Amino acid sequence: MTKEEANEFVETMKEIGDEWTVEQALDAYSDKSLDEALTDRKASVGILGDIMSTILNR
Repeated sequence: MTKEEANEFVETMKEIGDEWTVEQALDAYSDKSLDEALTDRKASVGILGDIMSTILNR
């Protein structure tokens, strides 16, 4: 992932309430493409949302 792609990643994730810095994105996903990083992180956010929903609906 390039720095420009990391900026796009940060902005895209911010839209769904997942705050990142460019540095964090590069640390976590420097060896991935932007599409791979977004797919991976969105899946993680979805899993976290499912867990929170389960806990709140007990």
